[in-house]
Amino acid sequence: MVVFLVVVLGLFFATKSRVPQTPVLPEPPLKSLAAAKGIQLGNFAMPKLLGEKPYSDILTSQFDLALIDNQPNWHFTDTDLRPTPSTFNFSRVDEVVDFAEKHDMSIQAHHYVWGEEKWLPDWLLKGNYNKAQLLEIIRNHIMTMGQRYSGRIQEWTVVNEPFTRGQHMYGLNDWWADSVGDLSYIDQSFIWARQADPHSKLLLNDFNNERMNDTSNRMYDYTKAALARGVPIDGIGMQMHLDGTHPPVKDEVISNMKRFGDLGLKVYVTEFDVNMNDVKADQKSRDDIQSGIYHEMMRACIESKVCPSFALLGITDKETWYNYLPGTPNSNPLPFDADYKPKPAFYSLRAALEQQ
Repeated sequence: MVVFLVVVLGLFFATKSRVPQTPVLPEPPLKSLAAAKGIQLGNFAMPKLLGEKPYSDILTSQFDLALIDNQPNWHFTDTDLRPTPSTFNFSRVDEVVDFAEKHDMSIQAHHYVWGEEKWLPDWLLKGNYNKAQLLEIIRNHIMTMGQRYSGRIQEWTVVNEPFTRGQHMYGLNDWWADSVGDLSYIDQSFIWARQADPHSKLLLNDFNNERMNDTSNRMYDYTKAALARGVPIDGIGMQMHLDGTHPPVKDEVISNMKRFGDLGLKVYVTEFDVNMNDVKADQKSRDDIQSGIYHEMMRACIESKVCPSFALLGITDKETWYNYLPGTPNSNPLPFDADYKPKPAFYSLRAALEQQ
C-alpha cells in the first residue's frame, strides 16, 4: 500500500511539474520598450489558448496589440462567421474583442476580404453570383462588421494578399478577383470600410512585399494610383513570414518602407515570424541566425520612422501556423519554445528595442 501511494504521488508531482509555467521575463516588458519608440507590439490572441495561463500572461504583459487573425475569416475550422448569406456568427470575434478590452489592448483584425477559397463558405463559392451581387455581398459584410465593432477594433486589414495571389505565387489564386473579374473590389472595400467605421486604420496587406521586388512594386503602383483616386488607404501591411535561409537585408526593407511612407502611408508589420525549417546548422547557429533576423527587422521598423506597429503571429512554436503546412516540421519560428521558455529571438527583440 505504501509503495502504491509513493508511485501515485510521484506520478502526480511529475505530471504537475510538466505543466507549463509562466516564465520570469526581464523588466521593463517588450511593449514598454516598443512604446518608447512609438511602436505598438502585437501578437495573436488565439481563442483556444486565452485560458492557458502562460499564454495569456505573456500576451498581456509583453504585448499591447491583440491580433484577431482567424476569426474574421468568413469560414474557419471551428466556426463560420458567415454561416448563411444573411447571417453572422460574431461569437468568436466577440470573445477576442472582450479579452483585449479587458486587458487594455488595442486590436488589429485580419481580414475583411481575403481570396483564399478554403476560408470562404460554400454558399458563396457555389452561389453563381454575378459581379454586382458579389460586390453587394462584400459591401454588406464590411458594413455589418465595421459598424458592429466601430470604436472597438482600431485597425483592419481590409484586403489581404491581392498581389501575390494575382501573381499566382505558390500556385495561389485570388477568388474575389477571379469571380468579380477585376480588382475593383479592392477600391470599393476600402471605401465601404471607411463608411462603416470612420475611425479605424485601414490597411492593404500582403506577403513577399518587404523587399524591393515585383510584389512590392505592384503594391506601390496600386496604392499610389488608388490614393490619387481618393481611396481611403491608411497603410500597407507587410506580413513578413520570413525564411531563415534567405532573409531580407535591413537597409532594403527600410528603403521599401520609406517609399510607401512618401505616399503618406504608414507601414505595419502584421504577421512576423522566421521559419527555420530549411536552415541546416547546429542549434546555436540556428538560434543566432533567427535572433539576428528578429533584431534586424525590428530595427528596420524603428529606423524607417513610418512603422507604428510590429506584430508577431504567435507566441510559442507549438501554435505556429507552420505546424499545419506539409514539409515544415522544424519551422520553430516564434520567440518562445513549446514550453514557454524564451528563445534567443526574444532577447534580440529586446536588444533591438533598447538600442539607441
